[in-house]
Amino acid sequence: MKIYRLTIVAIIILIGITSFHSCTIEEPTNAETVTISSDINSTTTWAGNKVYIIDKDNLYLNAELTIEAGAIIKIMTGGNIILNRNGNIIANGTSAKPIVFTSIKDDNNGSDENGDGDKTVPAAGDWGYINLNGSQNSTFKHCKFLYGGRDNSNPATVDVSSEAKASFSDCTFAHNSGGLLNNIYVGALNASNASAQTQITNCKFYGNNVPVTINAEMSMDNSNSFSNAQLGNKCNGIFVSGSYIGTDISWLEDEVAFVVTAANLDIGVNRTLTFGNNVVVKFVEHSTLTVSNEGCLINHDGNGVFFTSLKDDERKGDTNGDGNETLPEVADWTGIYINGWKSVGYATWPNIFYNDPHPLVK
Repeated sequence: MKIYRLTIVAIIILIGITSFHSCTIEEPTNAETVTISSDINSTTTWAGNKVYIIDKDNLYLNAELTIEAGAIIKIMTGGNIILNRNGNIIANGTSAKPIVFTSIKDDNNGSDENGDGDKTVPAAGDWGYINLNGSQNSTFKHCKFLYGGRDNSNPATVDVSSEAKASFSDCTFAHNSGGLLNNIYVGALNASNASAQTQITNCKFYGNNVPVTINAEMSMDNSNSFSNAQLGNKCNGIFVSGSYIGTDISWLEDEVAFVVTAANLDIGVNRTLTFGNNVVVKFVEHSTLTVSNEGCLINHDGNGVFFTSLKDDERKGDTNGDGNETLPEVADWTGIYINGWKSVGYATWPNIFYNDPHPLVK
């Protein structure tokens, strides 16, 4: 009988120990932290359950980097990620597990990785940028880009430079810099020198100085958002760079204005620019849009379509970000020049505002 009782006690103790170890294994723990201080020269994957600290002024990617859903990438002050031609980033997060690129001071994503408690808080320009630098296959889905754009040389947070091709879907750009660099607008997402095949869809932009700049030959649909809980961007618009459109494109976004920043934007012969209803196009000082005929601008007389000055806050808000410091005036911009074989001259449509009524004849 004593042996039997001892056996029962032993079994109970064993079950208790097993249960205890099982609970201990399942308890949540802080994500593992990995410090990155060397360039990436071979195909690499960053796991989704880790925080990666970029402890290098310029981290060069010479091969493809895959980042799994849920990974957090924290970049030291002033740090950049630069892709070479053979480098790509495949960052496919999910709505439940986004991939986050942020400042080392950001304690809300991950934890207090810089170990200073509440002494520092993140701010726009804490780190530099991700420069895609001509790469052709980078993909960003459900990614967050926060507190980037150190503006001493380039205020972009992601720079799709050197005709790089990339896709951005369901991404968030928040609390970044962007701004004017040598009187040129540079967005937190800067696609002004991107391939025309670059796609930006279902993305959110808020709390940035300048949200996005695009190549003039890029189409933009109406899926992106430019505010969050009434927080917009200082210069709340889509700033268009480039002087020539040589392909058929569409500008459909109606939450904010498109801004033509070139002295002259020329639409090639037999090429079209289609506007969605309620689209507003604003022009910087002395800017001109040149077309071969009215048919180049499809739906230019659509419901709510206007062409106006960058200083016009009445239509799509304060796009130049100066509050009431400047007001629109006649001749702020030049106008829409029709250079066709049947007719030559400036358009006088009723939806054109603050253009020059007596421009010099070309």
